[in-house]
Amino acid sequence: MRTLIGTLLLVSCWLALPDSFRASSRADASEAAVTIYDPNPEHLWNRLHAAIFVRPDIPTTAEVSDALDPPLWLNTRYLLAQPSHDRILRLLDEFLQTHGERLIRDPVKRAILQRDLWAVFDWSITREPDQQHSGELAYEKERMELQSRLSEVMRRVALTPAEIRSLPSNYAQAVSAGQYGKDYDPDHPDRPFLPPNLLDPRGPWVQILPNEAGGEPVAGEHTAQFSRSSFLVFMRLPGGRKATFDYLQTLWNFPQPWIPRPDDPRHGQIVENPDLPQFPAGTMVALVRQMILPDNQGNLAPTPITESVQFRVYRSIRAASAAGATFPSSDEGAIRATGQDFYEFTMTRALLFAGKGLKALGPDEKEFTMFQAFGADEGSRVQYVPLEKYPPVLKTCFECHRGQGINSVNSRTHVLKPNWLQYDSAPGAYDPGHAWWEVTDISAKQIRYDWGLLSGYWKAASAH
Repeated sequence: MRTLIGTLLLVSCWLALPDSFRASSRADASEAAVTIYDPNPEHLWNRLHAAIFVRPDIPTTAEVSDALDPPLWLNTRYLLAQPSHDRILRLLDEFLQTHGERLIRDPVKRAILQRDLWAVFDWSITREPDQQHSGELAYEKERMELQSRLSEVMRRVALTPAEIRSLPSNYAQAVSAGQYGKDYDPDHPDRPFLPPNLLDPRGPWVQILPNEAGGEPVAGEHTAQFSRSSFLVFMRLPGGRKATFDYLQTLWNFPQPWIPRPDDPRHGQIVENPDLPQFPAGTMVALVRQMILPDNQGNLAPTPITESVQFRVYRSIRAASAAGATFPSSDEGAIRATGQDFYEFTMTRALLFAGKGLKALGPDEKEFTMFQAFGADEGSRVQYVPLEKYPPVLKTCFECHRGQGINSVNSRTHVLKPNWLQYDSAPGAYDPGHAWWEVTDISAKQIRYDWGLLSGYWKAASAH
């Protein structure tokens, strides 16, 4: 009922704007020219991308205009406050009035534009006023104006179910290109690698699955923040598939997987036992983020497009007690103390549109941090943080994975009792066309208010 009422109140007609709005949009775009979708920076799709990803109030966003996610944080006012709000509305109105969806037919480009607009739509719902600034507006009117337009542009560029299934696997493209190693090289740990068999359902990489279809996603915190993606967690022990399942069996059989939380004197909470059986050095863990899209029927569908891949390789593992007693305070020392090597690959639109796979992040490469982070625009304008103030991406991974071995794997809760045992299915029993992760992460999105609101907009537009 909440969604239906909200839809009826918010759906609006796009009023004709003065003839000057196109020229005004072009003038705005000239300050932040990008050529993501077309060689011409004045192409409407390029101008729309620039308005979202290149923020005049944070100029260094221009250095990462092909970033994976828009630079919009919990308290961000950009796109709601002036002048950015009027600018994005003019561009969206231009798209709607001129049928901008007809400018590009390439399904891959249409999928990515829809994906990025969806990120803005969801952010406009979850965005919160900054409590440190008394009297800050909630921008309710501006949210409605933005959401109604975004939803309609998304609906117009949506792909058919068949087109979504035909999208390319950019992970497979990256492997085929041969630019990266096929496995971890301990003699050259600075070389990024992409295992060809990572997504092979019968290969050495074992996917950590949720307990049941529709259950809690394995990478719950990632799924909660980036709910438009599916997150897959894989593990590979040095002995391969059988050794990995044998280890999972050992974890599941461990008699005391949970202990009272040490800092809770009432013992009302429990945490994972730090003395869980350890996996051996040489074990690897991977987190794969894959894109979900709404099709033109209004249904959520998984896609073969990989948005990012993170690998952690455990060179060495110390006992939990020894690691805790000597853990260094400096970041460099803390990274070494984890015994891990970190790697990350991300989707870029340039590589995806060219059919060239994924980009490996360099050791000193920087991005605006989006996951569980304060925004670069927190506080007053003079406090905004430029890109050069951020640490390199690969030097921040340890912050969420400081523990030793299995204690650094945050999804380990899914392989402990009282969860189900993770076991190897019989040959042919695993259907990669309908894996549990698809059902789980899509189910998690389907029950969210943001998806209900978007669905309501689409249904109301179709009814007209």
